Amino acid sequence: MKAVFKNGRNLSPNTEQALKYVAKVGVMTKEVWFENFCQPKSTKRWKNWQLKILLENGLLKTHNCDLGDYYVLGEAGLKIAKTLNWSIVAPVTPRQFRHDELVAHGLLRMEQNNICKNWMIEKEIKDRHEVKFVIQDQGEQTKYPDAVFEAQMGKNFHLVALEYERNGKTIPRYRKILWSYNKMNRFTLVLFVVENEVLRKRIKSSLKHLGRVTLIERIGFVDATEWQKNPMNATIELATTKTSFAKLSSN
Repeated sequence: MKAVFKNGRNLSPNTEQALKYVAKVGVMTKEVWFENFCQPKSTKRWKNWQLKILLENGLLKTHNCDLGDYYVLGEAGLKIAKTLNWSIVAPVTPRQFRHDELVAHGLLRMEQNNICKNWMIEKEIKDRHEVKFVIQDQGEQTKYPDAVFEAQMGKNFHLVALEYERNGKTIPRYRKILWSYNKMNRFTLVLFVVENEVLRKRIKSSLKHLGRVTLIERIGFVDATEWQKNPMNATIELATTKTSFAKLSSN
């Protein structure tokens, strides 16, 4: 079945992909709409007009947070998502906007550049009850990665766990999380996207304390500002070298 407007007209592939993104992430900003789902050479006026059509047709609606240009699925968009059996998560709460958008937008950009596939952020992982990705089982406070995805490394795709560290955790908590990753061999890379050098050093200290060489070799760090600007070319600091997803995909 194809996704259509109320009048029966088919949605463009870009519009359908935008709705699918909102369904799996729980929010979309106008910036993401402009950058990832509109024709690159189109004018800002045209992009706004296209967005207005989606809003008027109930495919999208403004998030009820009243904080600006944040959009979630409207009634018609939700109906399409259910009919096409897409993953659907609840709308993101305002305090999670930056966190979830920074993670998801980076993965979307890599997917559109054919560097990653099959990505999910934490909300979708939880909704799908992907127990194989559980980091710490604490009942209602069960810990999952902030995202999982398959990244191209050479000729093959490998599973990556992503943790976005914005405010940081205590060293004992990092040790527990890292110890859990130490026991999970399914991830080729565990990538920490960090907001500042203090958090990077805190995680490294926790990692050094565990002293697990095989884990140390699977841990990578990326500066959050670099990730936001260009996730493909953002520098990934590994134990003994530096690389990027663009380099890894071309090896």
